[in-house]
Amino acid sequence: MSPAFMTLSPLDQMKETINETPIHIREILRNVVTTSGQTCVSLFYSALFQHERAAIFLEKETVEVKMRPQLLAWIQSLFFTDADHVEELSELQCRIGTIHAQLEIPTDIVVYGLYIIKQALIDGIKASTPDKDDTIAAIIYLSTMMDFAFKFMIKAYDINFRKKVESDEAFRLVSLGHNISYEKETQISTFSGWSTQAFYCLCKDHPEDLPTIAESEFGLWLTHKGMSLFKGTHEANQIQNKVRELDTKIAAIRKTGLIPPEFPTELHKAITSLTFLIGRVFRHLEEVENGRDPLTKVFNRRFLDVVIQNEITFALTHEKPFSLVILDIDHFKKINDQFGHLVGDEVLCFVAEIIAANVRANDFIFRYGGEEFLIVLTEIPLEDGLICAERIRTALAEHPLTLSSSDQVQVTLSGGITTFAGETNARLLIHQADEALYKAKSNGRNCIVATHHTPEKV
Repeated sequence: MSPAFMTLSPLDQMKETINETPIHIREILRNVVTTSGQTCVSLFYSALFQHERAAIFLEKETVEVKMRPQLLAWIQSLFFTDADHVEELSELQCRIGTIHAQLEIPTDIVVYGLYIIKQALIDGIKASTPDKDDTIAAIIYLSTMMDFAFKFMIKAYDINFRKKVESDEAFRLVSLGHNISYEKETQISTFSGWSTQAFYCLCKDHPEDLPTIAESEFGLWLTHKGMSLFKGTHEANQIQNKVRELDTKIAAIRKTGLIPPEFPTELHKAITSLTFLIGRVFRHLEEVENGRDPLTKVFNRRFLDVVIQNEITFALTHEKPFSLVILDIDHFKKINDQFGHLVGDEVLCFVAEIIAANVRANDFIFRYGGEEFLIVLTEIPLEDGLICAERIRTALAEHPLTLSSSDQVQVTLSGGITTFAGETNARLLIHQADEALYKAKSNGRNCIVATHHTPEKV
């Protein structure tokens, strides 16, 4: 490895790895693949069929007819390719990553599969190479090449998974608020609030306080819900470009402390244009509503994984945190038994209203189970998310539900909260929050427990 190795691109690093590895070491790998390749493939699929989560992605007929020969060809290409053909090799890894994304095969299963192949090839190296130094060198070369392969695979996987989420027409629907009309009035109001604040700063000659749209409540909603809701409309790109252009000018004004003479006129024109575009795109979507719980009017679980995965992608791309809360109504069965299921329905709607009143427009509320609600708090770290969850719990505990019969029902919540810490799928985050919820119930209910990510055991 040269001193400048770490500064090279992954492609050039792979080239140098091949060039710097002695020919006889590379030949060891080629011989092992030639003699043990079929065995590696058999062990790979045997292990995956026994892996509960992996098996659901495999069909035995497809494995026998197509996947076995393709896997063997992939192993051979990885160790038979020379440095002059690294570009073709990297493209192959990218295609494999793309296929995994299209089939929605989780990355942890891909890693598990590569581990099986690596271990089988290591066994082959040990069995065929008596020289200890050659054995070590061959194993290092094997591990390095497979690491490069995985790097190219995962990059393509990530890009194509994002495309899949973004192109999913159903995801556009989950970005709705309580309903289109309500969302329209709310967001026009928040945009108007930002406009008023901007003009106030201009009038007072306070350029340093001039807010960007991205920082405003409307901007947060636009980033996390609005652009997904508007996707596919002609107005979406116009809105995005105008917001970006205006925020760039505002950032420059805040930096220099100088307001150009023409800026107030430009701001007025931009606000007028954006108000028109936002109103028009909402009119196009006025009747579109789906993916909702018919009782509480919050989202049902249909698009939960899509929303969480989209927030994971945003968090990784922009280095922004987000938190996930699961709330459970305490002793809900007793409420049903004492007052009847109609009152139980009233309680569910009441809880949904309390939650909605205490979160922001850019957050997502789901009815997760019979008496459970799940909230995705965007761009919020654990500490602030805990404050929000406590605010919901306190608001409910302090305001009993008054029934039509004038009876009052005291309702409390138990909750668990976790925050994103590098997980790559929704299931791990939900499991974290669910464990915290279980602790809250064990602690006597009517409380919120926070937990942090712990690595999943394979």
